[in-house]
Amino acid sequence: GFYRFLPNDPENLIAGGVLQMAKIRGLSGYDTSTNQTLGAELPVEWVTIGNPDPDPISSSPSCFAQGLAKGGARWTRLEGIFRGEDGRVYFVSTIGGNAARGQLWQYTPGLSGGGTLVLVFESPNSSVLDSPDNLCVTPSGAILFCEDDVSGDSDSHPLAPGINDVNRLIGMGRSGEPFEFAVNIFNGSEFAGACFSPDGDILFVNVQGGYMIGSGMSCAITGPWRRGLL
Repeated sequence: GFYRFLPNDPENLIAGGVLQMAKIRGLSGYDTSTNQTLGAELPVEWVTIGNPDPDPISSSPSCFAQGLAKGGARWTRLEGIFRGEDGRVYFVSTIGGNAARGQLWQYTPGLSGGGTLVLVFESPNSSVLDSPDNLCVTPSGAILFCEDDVSGDSDSHPLAPGINDVNRLIGMGRSGEPFEFAVNIFNGSEFAGACFSPDGDILFVNVQGGYMIGSGMSCAITGPWRRGLL
């Protein structure tokens, strides 16, 4: 589910508040994972989760189960989320879409508290975008996806010989066309945590790595960003 938290005290989140789950207005349990229309606006309303801290030992209904019972919408493996400078929220469904290779969704808050959801992009196959996880909105308003290839299709890449299920950074400019920005040639682990420095000059991103020392790292990548699509 896609949730929002309304704190009792914006200065003290620990003080509690209200947890709500997105519902598509007039449609109960709407399934976003397949057969969606790019650019179509889905009006949102919010249903309140009665028990936002269920006890797993007593088998209390999960937050998702509570929201679904009230008609909340469904996604397939929601992961990365990022709020842009314009207030819009972007998030990914890692294996959503008819090809199960990932979707990018945009939520625009409404003045009355509802807002709208729009499917911005859906990957048609692994070569375009395979299992997006983390993402960030760049200073220019473009999107940068971190792949976490879970499709298991053993896709390879000429820059990474001997590695199956290769992970990449995929950019998407304002034109909406994805492009390959970077390839993990060190190992089969995912990219993660992409974000820009406050001045917009440096892109930081992690190679998650595994159990072996040196398999993970943090990278700092410099521009010139203003001359490119990101």
